[in-house]
Amino acid sequence: MSLLIKGVTALIKATEHETEWATTPVSQQVTSADATNLTAGSVTPTFPTGATRVRAILVASIHAANQDANTHHIGLKIQGQKAGGGYGDLLDLTAIPPLALVNLDGSGDGWCGAIDITTLVDTSAVQYDFLFVVDSDNAGAVNYTTGFALVLVYRI
Repeated sequence: MSLLIKGVTALIKATEHETEWATTPVSQQVTSADATNLTAGSVTPTFPTGATRVRAILVASIHAANQDANTHHIGLKIQGQKAGGGYGDLLDLTAIPPLALVNLDGSGDGWCGAIDITTLVDTSAVQYDFLFVVDSDNAGAVNYTTGFALVLVYRI
């Protein structure tokens, strides 16, 4: 009987599971017209023993509140690194202005997106760091609030 159960169990497709880790939201003010790295958020995900990674998705969000009377057009870039190995671009919207934060004139705006980062994340329990790079065309003050969530899908 136990051989029959093992045989049937081997035919059942592994079920996908999902878990996530979120960074603590960070708020900071920038008063520069140059590209500026905002404070990074860090997570150290762990997979259950015997798990196989299916995919990794980064959910990144930013809210910008203009503190100045001048209009801002803000380009966005999201970068990530594994185990302190150096930041690389995960998504670059600086060349696509309509997809970033445009015409921010004394008001607020936000952006949220999901980015497939499966090639960056593996099953080792190391720290991953994520940050936004903002590039405004105006040196007036803007308050930014950023947050990240790493969603891992795996089979066991």
